[in-house]
Amino acid sequence: MTRPAPLAAGISAAAAAGRRAPVLHAEALQLRFGAVAALRDVSLSVAENEIHAIIGPNGAGKSSLLNCLSGFYRPQSGRVYFDGEDITQLRPHRRAAAGLGRTFQGIQTYPSMTARENILTGFHNRMRTGVFGALVWWGRVRAEEEAFTAKAEEIIEFLELEELRHAVVGDLSYGLRKRVDLGRAMALEPRILIMDEPMAGMNPEEKGDLARFILDIRDANRIPVVLVEHDMEVVMDISDTVTVLDFGEVIAVGTPREVRENEAVIAAYLGTE
Repeated sequence: MTRPAPLAAGISAAAAAGRRAPVLHAEALQLRFGAVAALRDVSLSVAENEIHAIIGPNGAGKSSLLNCLSGFYRPQSGRVYFDGEDITQLRPHRRAAAGLGRTFQGIQTYPSMTARENILTGFHNRMRTGVFGALVWWGRVRAEEEAFTAKAEEIIEFLELEELRHAVVGDLSYGLRKRVDLGRAMALEPRILIMDEPMAGMNPEEKGDLARFILDIRDANRIPVVLVEHDMEVVMDISDTVTVLDFGEVIAVGTPREVRENEAVIAAYLGTE
């Protein structure tokens, strides 16, 4: 069997033209569950410092696409590239270690632990000292622990959780727990961040805060963000690019304004008002 090329043709063409290759690129993904086609020839490119939203009706394939990007689903055909490398066969933890961060619809925190302790758990993939090393090189372990604690404090400050660092997460509001969950993802120091319905269940004030943090992640930390989101006001306000799925197919890609005015999108998703 012929080994696939390390770069997709589109990525190679971009490099040849002097343009920077996309951080994350999916090419012609096909995903089926029995007779049901979840994704049909779906391609997606995420540029540097971009907030890229994926929208569509329920059942359009949005979460399936995120799961293919992050390794929880493996497509029957098509490829996924991250920083130009083919990661289609990599498992989720390998993608995370490579810098592909992910948050989920459900909150992935430990309710009995404090906000700072939860954020510190996000560093476990980056620890270099194993159990044997911890027994032999206690000084190295201590230095690593202090470095991660300092980075956790930076994340706490970034997310404006200073007064809640020692609060038990289970006692926090839903919006604050989502913020701690985002802090755990940031602890990976991701090269790109994938977010599945980050605004779900939030009140308007909480949505405004989280939208501001997402913009800061892109602008201050220079991390591109891919998000699936149903709140169209948020999508139109913060996104640079929007990809629209319907019945597992891409029906539009463009700026928020272009998508908002696209007749196929209006008919399939946004309504005809």
